[in-house]
Amino acid sequence: MRCAFLLAFVWVLVGATTFRPAAASAQEADAPTPPEAPGEAAMVAEEPDAPGRSALLHNAALMDELVERSTTQTIREQKFAAAAGITGGTILVGLSAWRLIEDDPQSAYSRGLGVMFMTLGMVDLTTGIYAATRVPHEKRRLERWKRARSAGITELELAHFEGELEASRELRQGERLLVRWNGLTHAIAGILVLSFAPIPDASTRTDRVSGYVVGGIFVATGFAAFAASFRDTPSEKAWSDYKTRKMPMPGHQLSWRFAPAISRRGAGLSFGATF
Repeated sequence: MRCAFLLAFVWVLVGATTFRPAAASAQEADAPTPPEAPGEAAMVAEEPDAPGRSALLHNAALMDELVERSTTQTIREQKFAAAAGITGGTILVGLSAWRLIEDDPQSAYSRGLGVMFMTLGMVDLTTGIYAATRVPHEKRRLERWKRARSAGITELELAHFEGELEASRELRQGERLLVRWNGLTHAIAGILVLSFAPIPDASTRTDRVSGYVVGGIFVATGFAAFAASFRDTPSEKAWSDYKTRKMPMPGHQLSWRFAPAISRRGAGLSFGATF
């Protein structure tokens, strides 16, 4: 009898563990599905980026001002450099011809001055012609900027012109270094003329006076160009002003939000993020 009782008890336990989950599953299947909470969706709609839009408008207006100003100032300085180079080169080539073509006395001092004047004169003349015929890249950049501005500037296009503005700064820095050494070369040439002017015995009083005058002009203009080369060009100033006055653009930032979530297994919170 005890065996029969134990057998019946085991049978009851097996039946309870076997059929109860099935019944519960059937009841859950028949039960209506509760409605999902409104905030259960994981995706978060993007809102208009008002700070980014205002920063874009501010930086575009700043670019308008700086690109226009740097172009105008660069063209003006280029015209001045062209006039100075062509005028100075022509004068030096003329002095060289005067020293090399004279019949008498044709001293070594006179020939040396002629060669030096010819060398520096051709350098200045070439530089002046180059400055007169060259179309500055600032002018082309201004034309491209106006076209992009009329079509509606975007953050990507603005970043492109920011890179151009910075590249112009690097280019003009290299040109200033060239002007610096060119001016120093002229100053050293003037010092040499002043040093050797009183030495030759065969030189006349006119030769010495002209040597002093030309040497003094070389020293003055050379050191003036050398000192001016330390001044920032319009493109360098434009980039510096833009970095100082620009409004920072909002970058990739993390935004997140919690929302209640309800399911058949229970309730909880869902998490959504954009970054």
